[in-house]
Amino acid sequence: MTDMTTGPALRRIVGFALPLTAANLLQQGYLLVDSVVVGHYLGVEGLAVVGTCGPLFYLLNSMFIGLGTAFTIRLAHLRGAGQEGQRRGVVLSLALLAAVWSAGCVLLATTLAGPAFALMGIHGPLAVSCAQFFATLSIGFPGMFGTAAVSAYLRGLGNSRSAMWVQAVGSVANIALVWLFVAVLDGGVRGAALATVVSSTAALVVGLVYSAKVYPVPRTGSAPAVRRELVDAIRLGFPLASQHIILSVGIMVLVWIIQSYGAVVLAAFTVASRLELFTCMLFLDFSGGVTTFAAQNLGTGDSARARRGLLHTIALTIGLSALVAGVVLLARSPIAGLFTDDLATQALTEHYILIVYPFLVLYTVMVVAHGYLNGARRTTAPLICTIIAFVLVQIPFAYLLHGPVGVDAVMWAVVAGWSAGLTYSLFCLRRVLFARPEPVLSTAP
Repeated sequence: MTDMTTGPALRRIVGFALPLTAANLLQQGYLLVDSVVVGHYLGVEGLAVVGTCGPLFYLLNSMFIGLGTAFTIRLAHLRGAGQEGQRRGVVLSLALLAAVWSAGCVLLATTLAGPAFALMGIHGPLAVSCAQFFATLSIGFPGMFGTAAVSAYLRGLGNSRSAMWVQAVGSVANIALVWLFVAVLDGGVRGAALATVVSSTAALVVGLVYSAKVYPVPRTGSAPAVRRELVDAIRLGFPLASQHIILSVGIMVLVWIIQSYGAVVLAAFTVASRLELFTCMLFLDFSGGVTTFAAQNLGTGDSARARRGLLHTIALTIGLSALVAGVVLLARSPIAGLFTDDLATQALTEHYILIVYPFLVLYTVMVVAHGYLNGARRTTAPLICTIIAFVLVQIPFAYLLHGPVGVDAVMWAVVAGWSAGLTYSLFCLRRVLFARPEPVLSTAP
């Protein structure tokens, strides 16, 4: 288990984040490969299917990750406070949540996916293909959410390197299987979903075996402790999950706005969203590193060290954001051509990059700030930030202006949302940095 309460602050945070980045880059690499394979073998229509289903899967997956982050924070607080004997209740409640969540999401996916696509304005053959893709994908929900739970457990113990290897198993298997099922076996969009099902299940098995061997769950504990941990995790994680609900519903609204422009625009925005996830992954992991770092150090009462680590990480984030944005802007043509041969889709993807990427630093600094707020157990602040940035700024901006301005309004709405979100995040951060740290919650009987 990594102790982040000693040693150089930035080195601890970066050392924690880089293994997660390596794993997530593999995962996003799979998503990019998936888009490349689907785009070249199934055409623009295949990309449209994947892009349309994305918000629904993001809704279910990110809600669970939000709840799982609460367990990561709790484990990190226990680690910093030297109360690791209470780990059993946390682990058992996390396992219970993963099992119930998986079963519930499979049920929802098989009953509500069709109506959800209809609300997004997706009808006809595209809706049928989307339903087939999502129904197949739902078979793998236990593996996906189970793997996310194992990763949350390992990150809470400070072992991001092991979390990296567990996630890497699934990503590497995904890359190989999507090529096999789509390009070789001609499995269509169902084949692309099946690749995720098989690989996520394999990753879960590897993660459970490793965790049981290296970090066995303490045998002491009680059912009341499990209930208390579960209630506390839901209370702490609900704002995080709600944040992702808002993002997912908002993305569905954006799909509804742009679907009237046709499959080419849907395909271009699918490529752009995958590219954003890939290029922002390092900064999202910086955010996760700051969360664990702040939780451990605030758990020991060392708020000055927690602040120092945050400020150093923000400085590094600004420099790296400028570098990443510059590379993407210069390479926008080959990047767009990598996904599809359709010239209209390529041109629209390049146009999106030109508008959005000069402002990338607004988003990256915002997510790092959210990492500290989460580690300080102020999880409501990022939720309010999402409401302001996405619900009150980005979606109305896109909806009101897409008629007179065209699809460019949807792109500029991203920049407007980032600007509003960063402004509010810095306002909250200033208050939290100089507030008295909240005491570690104890669930000892």
